[in-house]
Amino acid sequence: MKLNDELKALLNAQVNMEIEAAYQYKAMSAYFEGRELEGFAKWMDAQVQEELGHSKKFYDYLLKREGKIEYFELNKPKADFSSVKEVFEVALAHEQKVTASIENIYKVARNLGDFGVENFLDFFIEEQEEEEETVKKIIDKITLLNVDNKNVELYLLDKEMGERK
Repeated sequence: MKLNDELKALLNAQVNMEIEAAYQYKAMSAYFEGRELEGFAKWMDAQVQEELGHSKKFYDYLLKREGKIEYFELNKPKADFSSVKEVFEVALAHEQKVTASIENIYKVARNLGDFGVENFLDFFIEEQEEEEETVKKIIDKITLLNVDNKNVELYLLDKEMGERK
């Protein structure tokens, strides 16, 4: 079944937004590698792969629904941070932006009566809730432990972050 032109445009934008998220997470990983925080870098690299996977799902769905893939110019990611906490605050803001975009696509699909797109987006709605919750918990832990000002706490949290599968 062919997609409405508005939904095609929104899904294409989402393909690109997910790639841009991966680009941002890779810049965050590089920041952590530059600080010798391999656990945080590993966590961010896992995010890179997750975001690329999300982009591929949108890409595949768009093609399945007879859409054409369009790639946009990527914005340069933020790469300079003042603290570990700032990195995760930027990550949270980006995840909230992605959530808003997916919710907008869902609203348009609902208004157009495109139940296929709604059904497809259900996974991403749940995924975004999980993403935001995870990053918020990391920010809470960074704040509680004051890791930006305590080397032992930073070291221990870095080790914990590196345990992500």
